[in-house]
Amino acid sequence: MLKPRRALSLVEVVVALAVLGVSMAALALALAGDHRLRSLAAANAGAARNARARLELLATRACPGDTAGAQTEPWGAEVWRAVVNGRTWRLTDSLMLRRSTAPLVIEARVACIE
Repeated sequence: MLKPRRALSLVEVVVALAVLGVSMAALALALAGDHRLRSLAAANAGAARNARARLELLATRACPGDTAGAQTEPWGAEVWRAVVNGRTWRLTDSLMLRRSTAPLVIEARVACIE
């Protein structure tokens, strides 16, 4: 005599598909958030690289007078100003990253060459 075989009901299949759909949506959201954070980190790294290069350049120059500039990069826009204050440069570097609402402002002091 054959034993009756237990099969999945339609309700069980629908519930399993719903759970699978919710978990796939959560995975897609997590991956999208990860991509956004990685691109923001890359933009921050580019901005920091520019600020560091500017500080190193100012450290090799004498203090003849104030200087300023602006430029656009793939990661965003940058506006900077270096003001002579005694025997030091006072650098203010404002970086507006793409996909960011507030600027990143870096302030630093670098000694002038005598």
